[in-house]
Amino acid sequence: MDKSIRYVINPSLSKEELFQFYQDNTICEEGYGMEVASRVLDHSSLIIAAYQGDRLIATTRSMFDGVAAQVVEFCLAVDFQGKDLVYENGSILEKDDHGIAKEMAKLTINKLLNMGAYFISSVAFEEAEKEVYTASGFTRNHGHIDYVYEKRPYVPKHRHSADL
Repeated sequence: MDKSIRYVINPSLSKEELFQFYQDNTICEEGYGMEVASRVLDHSSLIIAAYQGDRLIATTRSMFDGVAAQVVEFCLAVDFQGKDLVYENGSILEKDDHGIAKEMAKLTINKLLNMGAYFISSVAFEEAEKEVYTASGFTRNHGHIDYVYEKRPYVPKHRHSADL
C-alpha cells in the first residue's frame, strides 16, 4: 500500500472539489453540472475518499438502508489506474496498478458491514472492470439480473428505459 495515500471516511468534500475531480477524470456526472452533480454529498450514506497530499484521487459513495447497501460510485483518477487504458475514464476501473481501488473497496465494505449491512452490491462494467472488482473482493452474482430505469443524459437515447 502506498504510504503517500490518505483515506478519509465521510470527508468534508466541497461541491467544487468533487466536481473538479469529475471534470479532471472524465467522470460522467460532470455532464449534470456542478449543482446537480454535487447533490450526492448531501444524500449518500457513506463516502470514502483517497487523497495524495491535498489532491482528491478516488471516491466511493454508498447507499445503506439498514440491511442492504449499494456502492453507487467507485472512481479512481485515470493517472492512478495504470497505462494503456481503453476508456480513460475515472468511473471505469480498468486497472489498479497502485492498489488504491482495492484499499477503497476494503474500507467501503468493512465500513458498510460495521454499519450493519448484510448484502452489498455494485454494478460493474464487466468488459473493463471485472478484474479490479474481483481483486477487490466482489463476486459476480449469477442469480440476479440488473434492471434499471435509465434517464441519464449521457446514455444513448435508444438505451433509455422510458423509451422501451
